Amino acid sequence: MHHLVHKALIRVAAPTRLRLLRQIRSCEGWGEERIRFYQQERLRELVRYCWEHVPFYRSRWRGHIGGPADIGTIEDMEQLPILSKDELREELGALTTTAPWIKSEPARTGGSTGRPTVFRMTRFDQEAMWAQMYTGWQWAGYRVGDPFLAVGGESIGVGSGDRRGWKDKIMHRWSTSASNLTLERAKTLAQSPHFQHIRLMLGYPNAIRELGELLHQSGARLPCLKGIVCTAEVMRTEVRERISALFGGVAVFDQYGLNDGGLLAVEGPEHDGLHLFFHRGILEILDDDNRQISELKRPGRAVATCFTNLATPFVRYETGDNVHWHSRNPVPSGIGWPRIGPVDGRTGDLIFLPSGRSIAMPGLTLVMRWMDGLRQYQFIQTGPNAVTVRLDRGGSFRMSEEETRAFLKQRIAQEIDWNVAWVPPELTGNGKVLLIRNDWLRSQGLTRPQSAAFDPARP
Repeated sequence: MHHLVHKALIRVAAPTRLRLLRQIRSCEGWGEERIRFYQQERLRELVRYCWEHVPFYRSRWRGHIGGPADIGTIEDMEQLPILSKDELREELGALTTTAPWIKSEPARTGGSTGRPTVFRMTRFDQEAMWAQMYTGWQWAGYRVGDPFLAVGGESIGVGSGDRRGWKDKIMHRWSTSASNLTLERAKTLAQSPHFQHIRLMLGYPNAIRELGELLHQSGARLPCLKGIVCTAEVMRTEVRERISALFGGVAVFDQYGLNDGGLLAVEGPEHDGLHLFFHRGILEILDDDNRQISELKRPGRAVATCFTNLATPFVRYETGDNVHWHSRNPVPSGIGWPRIGPVDGRTGDLIFLPSGRSIAMPGLTLVMRWMDGLRQYQFIQTGPNAVTVRLDRGGSFRMSEEETRAFLKQRIAQEIDWNVAWVPPELTGNGKVLLIRNDWLRSQGLTRPQSAAFDPARP
């Protein structure tokens, strides 16, 4: 009954969101040809708009195309240069529209690559984003107005605490920050009145897993939970399996989202690839020569173009992720959209402290964004309470080593013995950044520390 009350509140507060949700659900049976026709119409409109109202593109595209009429198909996009993350930061003013009728507000990239950026976003694009996410959540058992729990950080709307604003109350959203996961906080959550009614859980896979471990230790369970949607990090197979086991066998769904680039892909009921939403933009998968890949199972770089954010348009935006086309065939549930395979992108471990506190990636992105002039960062746990932070400084970075260490102690943890290294992050074999790397546990062949509450027989 409560979900009907909140559905009515959402209908009043966000009617565009629910209208777009109905439109998206009505298009679930669209196949690749119909989707392509829709995307190319929107692409032509976007290129004309950018040529007229976005100084960066008008300047940058000259010499590549003679004018907007040169871009009529998805294949024609190969003529346009790619927008890098560095260009987004350095040219943000020129990437913002000059059209006076476009109203917008600040938004922030997720920061899960270690380099968050503020840009402008229209209200329509925000509502389209929510409508897409509601669609994917409905595949996982969610009903609009149901209470849901968000576990993580800023890229899913969670801050450093668990306070709720008026939007949270209307949406029936509850939050658990991943910046400070402890057994005591898990017990407090389990004793909350809303805990017994949570129908969907959304968040970072490592943070959800850790919360599940803590709830398991306290003997708590979520009796109404229908599904878990993981996002913002790569979800490894063993993490997915452990999450499902901790929450009583509930189905776990993978979600890949890029709010700045307008991309979203979510697993459906079949768990056979991630259905790629086409309503806000285009995904290109490129090879090393920047040529579009159409073959299945061949990995390449994910490049995003967003139609719906006319405040800061993203055209051929380098996401930093590697993906591949998984299938173009419809699935038994009736969804006909092309699917991509698991994303090779953002991932990391957790920091575990002797006090019982654990820190997931979201807790660090919330803190590190306040370090002006910082290019990238990485946290490497080397002992029970020892962490090395690798910092790649830009020219405007002003903090000394002593000031940096004091900042980390104050904002993250006093109990950590911080070692500051003024060097870029160490990359994985495929060139990615593990924002948290727990060398201390890895050296012991563990994913969590041994303790009295830790059962070594568990997987």
